[in-house]
Amino acid sequence: MLPSKFEKLPDEIILEICLYLRPFEIINEFGQLNTRLNRTISQFRRNADIHHLTLDQYQRWYWHLLPDTAEYIISLVLSNWNSPGQIYRFNKSTENYTSLYNLLPNLKQLRLIDFSNEDIDILPKLAMIDKISIDIDGLKPLLQTTKHLLDYYLFCACFSFKEIRLWVGEGGIRLQHSAKLRVNPCLEQLTIVVANVDDLILLFKRAPNLIKLYVEISTFSSSKSYEYVTYAAMLKKLTDFHVQTNNQKALTFEGLFIIMIHIPTIKRLSLDIETYDIDYGDGLCWVLLISRLPNLKSLCFRIRIWIGTGIKSIDINPFIESFERANLPVVCYADKRVIYIDTIPYDMHEFKTNMCVTTSPTVKYAKTTDEELYQRRAHGVQSLLLCARHEQTPIDNWLYVLNRFPYIRALDLMAVNIIDQTNLNEQLRLPPLDLMAVNIIDQTNLNEQLRLPRLIALRYVRSTRCEINIPFFLLLVTNNNVTPILRALTVMYGDIIHLCKRLSNFTSHRLQELWLFGSDTDGRIIVKDIDLLLSAFPNLHHLSFVMQSSRCLNRNLENIIEMILLTLPNLISFRLICRRGSLQLPILSDNDKRKTWIRRVCGLNDNEEICWVINKKEISIWK
Repeated sequence: MLPSKFEKLPDEIILEICLYLRPFEIINEFGQLNTRLNRTISQFRRNADIHHLTLDQYQRWYWHLLPDTAEYIISLVLSNWNSPGQIYRFNKSTENYTSLYNLLPNLKQLRLIDFSNEDIDILPKLAMIDKISIDIDGLKPLLQTTKHLLDYYLFCACFSFKEIRLWVGEGGIRLQHSAKLRVNPCLEQLTIVVANVDDLILLFKRAPNLIKLYVEISTFSSSKSYEYVTYAAMLKKLTDFHVQTNNQKALTFEGLFIIMIHIPTIKRLSLDIETYDIDYGDGLCWVLLISRLPNLKSLCFRIRIWIGTGIKSIDINPFIESFERANLPVVCYADKRVIYIDTIPYDMHEFKTNMCVTTSPTVKYAKTTDEELYQRRAHGVQSLLLCARHEQTPIDNWLYVLNRFPYIRALDLMAVNIIDQTNLNEQLRLPPLDLMAVNIIDQTNLNEQLRLPRLIALRYVRSTRCEINIPFFLLLVTNNNVTPILRALTVMYGDIIHLCKRLSNFTSHRLQELWLFGSDTDGRIIVKDIDLLLSAFPNLHHLSFVMQSSRCLNRNLENIIEMILLTLPNLISFRLICRRGSLQLPILSDNDKRKTWIRRVCGLNDNEEICWVINKKEISIWK
């Protein structure tokens, strides 16, 4: 189409086109085409999200598009997720700049996804940035020196950030209490995973003007930690506070109470707590806490109390009666180990950092103090974690939960044990299954009610005895009516191989991302099984393989890698990581042989380039 023709298109049509393209594609195809179109798509110059680019596209962006758009860029996203080595490559290209400000003079927001130890050289270049967001690569442990540098440059250097997100994952970050205290009066919003309550109190001192704080506490804190909680040491402007724990000993109700009563400015309080402390299940304790927060307008909590033995069901009646007497709107349910107590309705639009609900299939048998609030549609819930702890559960229970949260973008299914294959087929209106050869094309009417129109990523970890329930799996993975935009699957290696063997004709062309995790119980990885896996997922763009030990695949390592790289024509990124032991490749000791081997298995000519990392713990390729 000639440039003059674009002048005749209304803005509405141009913007409609932009909805289907990534910012890179819009700038690459339409940038500098004519003045009017440039005005229309100016927003895409300001937000440089180079997430999910191929290496060729990244190079095109850096060398050709960036020089024309650098002065406009306000927000930049760099990511090692599905493009391993991107952050390091960008930083290497800009090593002559002492600050990103020299390259991007209007940059105010920087997001680094899957940040790792190799990327630390970008940290000294963060001057003039208002908002920094760093999500750590959960597949590779951070060195202690990297954690110290993150602590220093984010909190102890001279940068005056207004908003910080540091999501470290398991273990959190232990701050340097011995370092000289530096106060950042500009910091108003903080999202962080800390090691314990001591680190949280230190943050109060470092950022006294915080307005919004979202924190996860990772480990147990002694009672001495709370001796330093005084009104003088606490935040005076905090209005939004979210606290979560995954360690059952990390935060008792008494500890929470001591912290909260010293922050009377709180207006919105959100809690996501895993605990052994039964006081969290006492409605009177909550009434007492609320009475000490005079400005509180919104209270949202999701509590999981571990009090069961795993042998018999937990009686929820005393808990629901306690909250009825307290006149608090909650829903209460339990499996054989954990009692769940959630405030209702599920409305999370005010806390955008944590928009996940952790629940159980037993919620179908829940009791509530307010039926009308419980029946309201969930709002703002983007992620659902559904765990059955390997207790046998009817399919109806799983479908009931999924129907209550239709607009989730990520679904995490854990410890799945669906009972009675025959009854399952009847409930999903399936014909009896021939487990040796199921034709998935015929499975079109699995369930007419279930719709998950926004679901992008499914994590299915793991099934009892590695036996993924076939109809349930096909319902979520292959049914376009149920999950029309699903593109990513995370699954245990043993589970998916067992499934492929049971479904000899299984093929999924629409899945583009596959994350495989292997433990010692998944057995040895052999070439025959990998061939079966690649036949089942022929259209993969991104494949990640995380193994607990290198022993399970070292015998066939070179053949397996060659098979993967030569078989998948659309592959953009490949990652293989082992957490114990060392990957044994003959080419590891010779750099020239390594380069020759990479170019051969990736089918590269003399003019093509890839980004790769090969060492004893990791093999990563970005094409």
